[in-house]
Amino acid sequence: MDIKLHKQATTTPKIRAEIQAAPSSITDSELARQYGVATATIRRWRYRDNVHDRSHTRH
Repeated sequence: MDIKLHKQATTTPKIRAEIQAAPSSITDSELARQYGVATATIRRWRYRDNVHDRSHTRH
């Protein structure tokens, strides 16, 4: 299976799915510490409905 990630991606689709499946009782900062990423990264993936990178090309 070929996975295309953004060059500087710090998470994989598997980790993103785990973030999305985490119960709301776990805070963003706890998840960030667990996965070694910023809380902004957790917020970004926690509330998206998919686990794939969005296009970064100019529209």
